[in-house]
Amino acid sequence: MKKIKLTFVFALFACATMYISSCTKTETAQPNQQQTGTNNTNEPEDKLTFTKKTRPVLLEITSTGCPGCGSWGKPTFKKLVNDFGNDITPLAVHIKYGDPMITAESQAIADNRHGSRYTPQIWVGDMNAIILTGGSISSASEQNARDLMNAGQGVDQPAVAASIKKEGGKLNVTYGVKFIDVPTDGEYALACYLTEDGLSYNQSSSASNPTTHNQVLRASADGAFGKAFTSADLMDNEVTWQFSFDLSDYNETNTYITVVLWKKDGNRYVPVNGYIAK
Repeated sequence: MKKIKLTFVFALFACATMYISSCTKTETAQPNQQQTGTNNTNEPEDKLTFTKKTRPVLLEITSTGCPGCGSWGKPTFKKLVNDFGNDITPLAVHIKYGDPMITAESQAIADNRHGSRYTPQIWVGDMNAIILTGGSISSASEQNARDLMNAGQGVDQPAVAASIKKEGGKLNVTYGVKFIDVPTDGEYALACYLTEDGLSYNQSSSASNPTTHNQVLRASADGAFGKAFTSADLMDNEVTWQFSFDLSDYNETNTYITVVLWKKDGNRYVPVNGYIAK
């Protein structure tokens, strides 16, 4: 009889131990829609901080072999970048004439335009700011670009953010988008570009050569328009990714990240917001 009671006590104790163990087990939280590129980091470098701010995307469609790009386009683009500072997202897109800074991404963005395909062009969002008078660039073009950027800052768009960490010849990036007080409907894509300043190449019609080229699109994490997503891909209205760029072919000191949020419009993509991480 005592043996039976002792066996029962041990069994009861074992059951209690298993119950307590199951109650205290900790589940590992899954990352928020984390996806990775070809050369990626396995964990986020940082938790992103999203700020509800629209920084209109300013695209310079340019080429080293374009006379108008050197005489008017580049100086005007530089002036706009300096004047607006962190309130806009500038990106130099090089195309045509054997320009040494042409990439597959820059060509795809140039092909994404509607209307005439001449250079130079300065785009704000989905509008070419250049006004032509006959075949010449009107002096009103620069003010038109300023007006478009000022107007763009007043439009609520999904927030974008990025953080970077350079180590061992790599630039590790965490980048993402968060919908703050804006509808989540529609088709979007988030692009992460490796951008470089201080590139020295001769420029047609430049005041001095070689010319220093800044804000140049050099490579991307996932193609010209980036990671496509819809509202179904969001978790808590947010989606983030990681990517690691190999900097062996670039000047590590002068490289940084430009993130552009594109919204699908028919067969085209329209840039609606941006962010620069240095």
